[in-house]
Amino acid sequence: MRAGIVGLPQSGKTTFFNALTGAHGDVGAYHAGTQVNVAVVRVPDERLDALTRMLEPKEVMGATIEFEDVGGVFAHLAGGERQGRAVAALRDTDAVLTVLRCFEAAHVLEVLGGVDPAREHKAMREELLLADLEVIEHRLPAVEHDILRGSSDREALLQEQALLERCRQAVEGEEGLRAVGMGANEEKQLRSYAFLTLKPQICILNIGEDQIPSPPQPEGLAGLEPPPIAVCAELEMELMELAPDERAAFMADAGLSELATGRVIRACYDALGLCSFFTHVSDKLRAWTVPAGIDARSAAGAVHTDMEKGFIRAEVVSFADLQACGSLKDARAAGKLRMEGKDYPVQDGDVITFHFSR
Repeated sequence: MRAGIVGLPQSGKTTFFNALTGAHGDVGAYHAGTQVNVAVVRVPDERLDALTRMLEPKEVMGATIEFEDVGGVFAHLAGGERQGRAVAALRDTDAVLTVLRCFEAAHVLEVLGGVDPAREHKAMREELLLADLEVIEHRLPAVEHDILRGSSDREALLQEQALLERCRQAVEGEEGLRAVGMGANEEKQLRSYAFLTLKPQICILNIGEDQIPSPPQPEGLAGLEPPPIAVCAELEMELMELAPDERAAFMADAGLSELATGRVIRACYDALGLCSFFTHVSDKLRAWTVPAGIDARSAAGAVHTDMEKGFIRAEVVSFADLQACGSLKDARAAGKLRMEGKDYPVQDGDVITFHFSR
């Protein structure tokens, strides 16, 4: 899972990236021809920590998420040049985190002339819509040409043409492609285009430390789904530099009960419709990220393709039941550990042992 972080210059986009990842600008990587900051972060999960204490495995592997600080996407809004390669890098992500400036700072210029997160959001949304419109208008003539020359895929091309026309109408109406109401097959058909407004977008309100007790709720952002997340990126970055035992005291003083990383990752999971299950095999405990509601056989394939091909059954216990029983042995004795078939919809927090033929 990859989440791209974007924002206008001076919005605190890179500070927010550092706050999430503990990085400090030393993780440069070239991606799609443009330089971006990339860091892989372990997904915090108290259930995995509890299972580690209970099962005492020799090896523990948590789920991870990759954050990418993609610069240059909106540079032209601040008088720079539009960077198409930066937009291409953003297309390769699964979700977009849009950083909006809410903090006041005389020494940090506001590129649009005054702090106004709703205006920033509108300006960036218009640019993402424009980027998607360019893709649509580039593809439609090619589809129409292939239809006219009698392609053997005429029926499929006609369906693609109709779908792209619907997409164009939505973009020109400033609705974005998530408002088109596509079915699963249609979304799959458009996947190769990596439309930006089809990706889940989460707004991050970058607030000042004085705004933590009562974060702003900009009127122009009311009704956004998912709701914006308020983060004091500068403070969170400083907290990431502290040892865990020192961090708690500073968080308490600031009125923070949790680091931003956990809140943002949960929002990404919710927006992408993801959940986690756990396996404990050969003294190795591991968390896996899969689409919510995935069937047991497909979940087995996330672990290893051989497990999916030779799937026999899944031995399942919920995390809550396992925690209440205290061990797998006691969970089995209490009848909480059950056998499920290939169509069983995996639940968030399931602890699963897959049985399969080799």
